[in-house]
Amino acid sequence: MKPFSILLIRLLGLYLFLKTLFAVVPALALLGPNAAEPEVGKLLLVYLATVGVPMLGGVLLWCFAGRLAERLHGDTETGARIADDDLVRAGTFLIGVYLVVRHVGMLVAAYTGAGAVAYDALFVVVAGLGMMLGSGAIAALYRRIRYWGLDR
Repeated sequence: MKPFSILLIRLLGLYLFLKTLFAVVPALALLGPNAAEPEVGKLLLVYLATVGVPMLGGVLLWCFAGRLAERLHGDTETGARIADDDLVRAGTFLIGVYLVVRHVGMLVAAYTGAGAVAYDALFVVVAGLGMMLGSGAIAALYRRIRYWGLDR
């Protein structure tokens, strides 16, 4: 399960980095000629916060995929057969990481740009942290729902 998790964590990191990069390139081309204007400095700061956090998160996910998989699965090695609980735990963790990395940038950008808290992004960050840290509890809930009504 660890090699599968490492692969998925690295794919998530690559996806975050490339998606953010390809979203930035057209906007930077538009800002280039107006870089000397004073309002562009504020805009670039917000843009850097919105873009820098997901790109940095993607790089960190790529670099520390092995450590994250070790932390997620521990020392147990299941062999060729992968339990569905492990897939639920890995998937929940990765979805939580994606939500946190994408919305922390939005949270920082809203705070630096307008000085206000983006409560929708804050809610998603908290939910993502809950998914990252509580993936074992979500797997237990999945197991309970899956076997509900069966004599087990």
